[in-house]
Amino acid sequence: MKRGNLPLSELESRAILRAADDIIAEGGRTLLSKILKGSKEKKLLELGLDRNPSYGFYRDLSLEQIMVKVDQMIHTGFLEVEMRGKLPMIVFSSRGWAVERERRAEEFLQE
Repeated sequence: MKRGNLPLSELESRAILRAADDIIAEGGRTLLSKILKGSKEKKLLELGLDRNPSYGFYRDLSLEQIMVKVDQMIHTGFLEVEMRGKLPMIVFSSRGWAVERERRAEEFLQE
């Protein structure tokens, strides 16, 4: 973690994990950051990622600022980066999946 970064709140951590859930092993840090930014990029919209509950969570931050937060989630062990061919993809660590699994169960029960 770079100096000067405040630890992420539980709300932020959960929002990032939820955004990541829809792109696990299919997208990287940049795509995750774009979901959190609320990007209107064609690819993102075609994939339906604008329907993710965390879409636009960080709409007031720059992509660079969001990327720092995503990197914090990697450095604190909630997310990992795995190479799929030549591309780095976001995956849950066991710690991150434990948090997200609980949250998804709550979502399904609410539906």
